[in-house]
Amino acid sequence: MPDAKQTFPPASGRVHFVMAIPTLTNIPARARLDLDRPWQHGDTLPAPEAVHSDGDTAWALFNELACEQERRFADTAPMTQPPLRPEEVSWAATMPASAAAVQPRLVPPAAPKAQSQVTLDAAMLLARRNNRVCPRPERWSAFTALLPVRKSGRGSQRPPAPATGDAWALTPPLSKRLCFREQVEWAESLGVLAQAMAFMQSMAEGEWLHMGEE
Repeated sequence: MPDAKQTFPPASGRVHFVMAIPTLTNIPARARLDLDRPWQHGDTLPAPEAVHSDGDTAWALFNELACEQERRFADTAPMTQPPLRPEEVSWAATMPASAAAVQPRLVPPAAPKAQSQVTLDAAMLLARRNNRVCPRPERWSAFTALLPVRKSGRGSQRPPAPATGDAWALTPPLSKRLCFREQVEWAESLGVLAQAMAFMQSMAEGEWLHMGEE
């Protein structure tokens, strides 16, 4: 073995081997500025050098920050009236409280406005109750006669025509329902929806055409 020392003690007759282990102190330190080589035992760790210096620029910056803090506190404004003496506090002039301030007037809540039952949605619910489609031809013609003519700058416009006469047998139920809906919307736009709903309410159930009927 390398670096092994053999000893022969006289008493035991045994052979002892002692290893010579190198220590870190045996490795020479490298130069401090040699940073390109990998680190080894015995090398010192690189550390930055701190340089402390004060100058006029740092002092000027400190003064500027101190002045900025002082500018936040405005000067105290002088009093507009002289302070009261201790003996004047108990009988200082006061303003009487008004009755309205002591007892505020209670305003009763407004009564809720009654909602009108004559709406387009209510009319459509009435027209489709019990799976209704539209009035039968005789009553449908009478309902159409209630609808006024719309007048405008371009002339007069008549309300939508009902699917009566020869069109009754050729028009499917859904198209008849849409045609009657257009008439109800026409009555609502011209302000006669109340009269139209009164007419529908006066009709007997047999005067209506229902889905699945001829």
